[in-house]
Amino acid sequence: MRILFTTQPAYGHFHPLLPLAAAARDAGHDIIFASSALFGAVIEAAGYRSVPAGLDWLLTDKTTMPAELKAAPDSTLEVFFAQQFVTATAERLARDVIAGAPAWRPDVIVRERTEFGGAIAGDVLGIPIATVQVASPSLLTPMMLAAMEGPYNRARLALGLVPDEGLCALEAQPVFCFAPPSLHDPTVPLPRNLMSFRPTTHDGADTAKLPAWAEPLGRERPLVYATLGTVFNNPSYELPFFPAVLEGLREQDLDLVITVGPNVDPAYLGPQPASVRVVRYMPQSLLFPQCSVIVFHGGYGTLLAAIEHAVPVIVVPFGADQPINARTVERLGIGRVIEEEVLTADRMREAVTSLLAEPTWKSRMQAVRDETAALPTATDAVGRLERLV
Repeated sequence: MRILFTTQPAYGHFHPLLPLAAAARDAGHDIIFASSALFGAVIEAAGYRSVPAGLDWLLTDKTTMPAELKAAPDSTLEVFFAQQFVTATAERLARDVIAGAPAWRPDVIVRERTEFGGAIAGDVLGIPIATVQVASPSLLTPMMLAAMEGPYNRARLALGLVPDEGLCALEAQPVFCFAPPSLHDPTVPLPRNLMSFRPTTHDGADTAKLPAWAEPLGRERPLVYATLGTVFNNPSYELPFFPAVLEGLREQDLDLVITVGPNVDPAYLGPQPASVRVVRYMPQSLLFPQCSVIVFHGGYGTLLAAIEHAVPVIVVPFGADQPINARTVERLGIGRVIEEEVLTADRMREAVTSLLAEPTWKSRMQAVRDETAALPTATDAVGRLERLV
């Protein structure tokens, strides 16, 4: 079976596809990824073939970002989502996939759920389409789907397809969700063909190791890890996250590790005491077993990794699906949330201190981890995909 994965060119969209891709490759299937030209290097570094398709927008900042991705400052999440993930990107990627299909000969297209060009291309080519959930399943609310319908159907019409009224066909695609059901907001309808599987971390840990300073031997103090992921970490965004973390925690009786992302120079945060390490990137699956608290922006992948290792979290949401994930953290009682408007060094220090002092946070996180461990595996997901084809 030849499987074509389509993804937006961002780590947080690509990494959630890897459990299914790795299990399918282990089962003997041929795997190819279609994403932007610049992002191809990331895909190939993970060990997969990449073909260029769609718009490059990952390695951009406020000055170089394509005009079609610059939403108005007062845009709602629904408007932003429809503009970035449908209007600006879907038709472009669909055309590239259709053009390359005679050479690639895919039997099935597996798209991540914020990439819509693959769904359009699959309908044009007449091949099955499956979806992998890469953000909270609660993200695509009825309001979000309504905002997407017009742009999505304009892209379909441009490629000779009839409109998908109410996005009924799109929402009928099988959805592979590598996350525990408790993360779903009970007030938001789920895709009717959603199937839950056990998440596994694919972050380069199999070819990496921790530096000596990060090894756990002799560690006497709690380790706190802080990150803004790989998109919201752009220094040009001037977010208050790292200043609050550093001012609030660097003089405390703990060790602090900060990752600023593979495209950011750690030196921009300035000199730090010996208890603070600022690096570009470190595989979370290697570091998280040592962590006592994780401080982050609410990215879906980091939340799943924290659950896998039962580490309580502090979420400072800034945008995208992060407020949704923050509400999930509060609802499950597995961490604290600090809104950007009230983020200060004192609040950060108080939140970390409370998580370190009270074991209930970790016990609730352990319960979610146990729920996750009981789910079917990625190998089971491959079987479902085989039956679909």
